Amino acid sequence: MSSAVQALTDAPSVAPHQAIYRRWRAQTFSQIVGQAAVVTTLRNGVRLERVAHGLLFVGPRGTGKTSMARIVAKAVNCTDLRDGDPCDTCPSCTSIRDGRALDVVEMDAASNNRVDDMRELLPRVYTAPSDLRRKVFIVDEVQRIKEGWDVLLKTLEEPPDDVVFIFCTTNPAGIRPAVVSRLQRYTFRPLTIPEITGKLGRILEGEGRTAEPAAVALVAELAAGGMRDAESMLDQLLSTASDPLTLADVRDLLGLADTAAVDTFVDALAGIDPLAGIAVLEALEENGRDLVAFADQVVARLREALVSRLRGDPGPTSGTSGPSAAALAQAARRLSALDTARVGAGGYRFQLELAVLQTTTVQSTPADRPTSERSPSERPISDPEPVSAESSPPEIAPAQTNPLPDLAPAQPNGRPRPADSPVDAPRTLPTPAQTPEPPAPAAAGSPLDQLRRSWPDVVAHVARNPANRPLITACRPVEVEGHVVVLGFPEDQAFLRDIAERKRTALEEAVQLVLGPAYGVRCIATNLEALPPLPEAETIDLVEHARRIFGGDIADVAEVS
Repeated sequence: MSSAVQALTDAPSVAPHQAIYRRWRAQTFSQIVGQAAVVTTLRNGVRLERVAHGLLFVGPRGTGKTSMARIVAKAVNCTDLRDGDPCDTCPSCTSIRDGRALDVVEMDAASNNRVDDMRELLPRVYTAPSDLRRKVFIVDEVQRIKEGWDVLLKTLEEPPDDVVFIFCTTNPAGIRPAVVSRLQRYTFRPLTIPEITGKLGRILEGEGRTAEPAAVALVAELAAGGMRDAESMLDQLLSTASDPLTLADVRDLLGLADTAAVDTFVDALAGIDPLAGIAVLEALEENGRDLVAFADQVVARLREALVSRLRGDPGPTSGTSGPSAAALAQAARRLSALDTARVGAGGYRFQLELAVLQTTTVQSTPADRPTSERSPSERPISDPEPVSAESSPPEIAPAQTNPLPDLAPAQPNGRPRPADSPVDAPRTLPTPAQTPEPPAPAAAGSPLDQLRRSWPDVVAHVARNPANRPLITACRPVEVEGHVVVLGFPEDQAFLRDIAERKRTALEEAVQLVLGPAYGVRCIATNLEALPPLPEAETIDLVEHARRIFGGDIADVAEVS
C-alpha cells in the first residue's frame, strides 16, 4: 500500500454537515414553536388514548407539519409517556427519530401519486406491526394524489385498529371532500416574528454564535412565517459571516438594499425626486442586488409609512416624512401593476423605473398645472357664478328705437342670402380676420398624417402593458423620415427617451400596425408644445357612409331591434 493511500486510510473521518433545520427539529410536543392549539389537542388525545385513525395537517410550508407528524408517531408508540409527551429516549422513540423504524412509513405524494403506488401501499397497511405497537403512515404533499384515492377510500373509512394515517398538505382545496370527511383536520398557522426570533436565539446559543438583534429580526421577517426558511437562512449566514452576525451581513448575503435606498425609492414613487429613485435602481443593479426582493422591501416600507400616516403619527419607523397618505397610496397602486412572474431581472428594473416615471407624467398633465399656466384649450370652462336670491337684478338700459334695416328673406337653413350673389353661385365662407395660421399639417395621405389620425390606436396597443402606459402617453409623433418614425419626448424629461430606446420593440410593433412592417422608430427629446395638436377622433355618419359606398338616395332611416 502506497504512503498516499495509507495516509488517506489513517485520516480521521469527519462527520458530514447536517443542516440546522434537521439538527434542531422538534422531537417532542413541548419543543414545538407556536401551534399551541394543535399541540394541546394532540397531546390530550395521546394522553387519553383518543388519537384518530386519520389526521390531516394543513398549513404553509415550514410551519412544522412533518415534525408534528413524527412526534405523533413517537407518542402513539412511546413506552414512557410523560403527560402525553414522548420521552424521546425509549427504543421506540429513538428508532423513529433515527429513521430506523420499519413501522413508520414516510412517502412523498409528489412522486408517488399513481394508482399503482397506492395499491403497493395496501399490503403494508394490513400487515401487523413488526416492532412498534402501531403503524404510522405519513404522506406529504397529499394534494398531489388524484386517482389513487379510489384505492384508499375504503381503507380510510375502516382501517385496522393498529394503523394511523397522517396526511400533510399546503393546499387542502386539492383534496377530495370525501377524503377530508374521513380525517380530523388540524390547521397550522404561520409563525410570528417573536416566535421565530426566540427559536433562532436558542439555535445561536447552542451553536456558540452571536448576532445583532436587528439581524435576527430581519431573518425572521424574511422567513414570512416559516421556521424552516428562517433556519435555512441562518445556516447560510453562519457559514459565511463573521461573529457576531450583523445586519449588514444579512443584507449583503441575501442581496437586500439598505434602509436609505428603500426610503429614497419610496419618496420617488410618491413624487419626491424621481431621478433619485432611478439612481437607486442603477446602484442596486451595479451591486448585484435582487430587484424583486427590493420591491418586496419597498412594499413593506410603503405599508409601514401609509399606516403611520393614517394614524397621524409620522414616526421614525415609517421611513419617510414627506409624502402624504394619498401620495403613498398612489405609489402602492403603481407597484401593484408590476408582474414579477412575467419578466426577468432586466425587464423588472425597467418596470420599476416606469413606476417612478409615472409620477413625472402625472405631474405634467393639465389637471395638475395651475390654470394660468395652461393653454386656452386646456383651461376648464368655468361654471357661472350663482346668483343670490336676495340680490337685486341689474338695471337694464332702455332699448333704443333705431329703425331696423330691411332684411332679405332668410335661407331655409336660417342664414341670410348675400345681396349681390346669384342663386346658383357657389357660396364662400368669410375668413376670420387676424387669425394666426396653424402649423402646416402633413399631407392628407402621408404616413405622418395616417399615424397622427391613428395615434389613439397606437397608444392603446402599447398601453396593454400597464408599465408602458406612462411611456407612450408622454410621447408624440414628430415626423417620418423615409421609413423611420420619429417620436418626440419632452425636453425636460429626456430620460424617457433613453428608456424608450430600450423599449423600442413595443413601440415599433404599434407603429407597424398603422404603417406596415417596413417602418422603424427613432426617439428624440424635443419641444412638444411646438407640434400641431393631434386631430380629434372623427364621428362617422354610418348612413351617409353607406350612401357614398353603394350610391342612390336615402328614402328612410329606421332603427331595427
